[in-house]
Amino acid sequence: MKITRIARGLLAGLLGCAAVAVPAAVGTATAQADVASTLVFTKNTEGHDCYRIPTIVKANDGALLAFAEGRNDGAGFCNDLGAIDLVMKRSTDGGKTWSALQTVIKANGDTKGNPAPIVIPGSNRVVLLSTMQCYTNPDCGRVPRVSLSEDNGKTWGAPRVLTTELGFAAAPGWLATGPSHGIVLTRGAHKGRLVAGMSYSNIGALVYSDDNGSTWHLGATDKPTASTMNPQEISVTELADGRVYAAARNQANDGDKCLLDGTHNRAYAISSDGGATFSTKFSFATDLVAPTVEGSTARMSATDTGGKYDRIVFAAPSTCDRRKELRVHSSFDEGANWTGTAGSLLVWGQDAAYSDMVQLSQSSVGVLFEAGPESHANDTIRYATVTEAALGAPACGGGYSVIDQQPLGTAGTAYLSYNAANGKNCVSTMKSASAGTATQTSAFLEVQGSARATDSGAFSYFAGPVSAAAADKCVKWGGSAGGVAYESGFEHCS
Repeated sequence: MKITRIARGLLAGLLGCAAVAVPAAVGTATAQADVASTLVFTKNTEGHDCYRIPTIVKANDGALLAFAEGRNDGAGFCNDLGAIDLVMKRSTDGGKTWSALQTVIKANGDTKGNPAPIVIPGSNRVVLLSTMQCYTNPDCGRVPRVSLSEDNGKTWGAPRVLTTELGFAAAPGWLATGPSHGIVLTRGAHKGRLVAGMSYSNIGALVYSDDNGSTWHLGATDKPTASTMNPQEISVTELADGRVYAAARNQANDGDKCLLDGTHNRAYAISSDGGATFSTKFSFATDLVAPTVEGSTARMSATDTGGKYDRIVFAAPSTCDRRKELRVHSSFDEGANWTGTAGSLLVWGQDAAYSDMVQLSQSSVGVLFEAGPESHANDTIRYATVTEAALGAPACGGGYSVIDQQPLGTAGTAYLSYNAANGKNCVSTMKSASAGTATQTSAFLEVQGSARATDSGAFSYFAGPVSAAAADKCVKWGGSAGGVAYESGFEHCS
């Protein structure tokens, strides 16, 4: 996380020198094993040379639907242009096993891909945005289309062209839907609206539908004037206040993957009107170090839907020299700051590329990702479940588990966490009420025999993390939010 968030408050021990650990934007992660995963698509199987561009949703019957491009006949192995089917597999046991391959849109000699699926709540409808390009005549442009399923993805209607509906006189030379899942807004004035990412002609954009995906509109657009920004491959997440967070790959850095140590390879924008316009244009997401590659976002938990705290997650390769080491990062302040490498979870330690995520519960997400050995990131597409416990305690980062918590009325909750690997305790106070508005919030930790360390200030989402070595020592901990304070006695002594 950015250290500037801490600097807004008072962070000091009673003696002015208490040691407080703050996750850095970039750090050296503790060695981790890969998260357990299952194979979904494998190269040279089921009628295709390879599979790329994974996206995933959870249908209303509980099935996981994993989409991908099934590629054949390109100029080289797994080429972006070729005879490409848009394919899908289903899992009815939480990703443990997967069905045989189903062709959703047949290539018929052309390129059909860039899936962006959306599940309509309370129905059997699944909407699938996609892109078509002629293989033998690339000059025909890139055509946005929509397909509908009325039986939770078991069968699909024929795709319908959206070119003129989205305001294009002709198919652009470059256009890509997604490629990640879209969302249905659940908060605010535009509740029920479908929103998905799209990019075209060096423009980052959103598209939206107010009739459950039957018709579509071109919404927010941003074509940055600076040569250092070109937002592409947009992933969208609804924020707790109803705004839309649009995460993008910065294609301006293509061929210079380590520009500014990889901190300018990710970008984000915000829409405050349901995807119609961008209230905040695309800017660098410098907390997130990645190569030039697609990345995915998703909601893990939200306090207004029963979660203990607000948490959104981001998945992408995490080194800037090549596509490898897929990690999941967390944000506890609705995308304003993200955990760095040290506070992230390693999902796959070898080469990896594109991904998508789906919320499974208030404490877990599913990750569908391209993975392989060195120099072969496109050999397979795999699925893994990532849990809250694996990601780490709120604000404290990886390796910490919550061992105690205290509600602060309805204003928030103070959490005490412990990291068995380094013997440290960590305290954070996560706001429930007035999230997004700066209000007085605090967190403190006092190890018996040492000075108290406190993080206190006008914070929008949380106070802390405050951490200290406390193995085999008693600790006093607590915090405040909304005028409600808690202070424990010395406890948790072993």
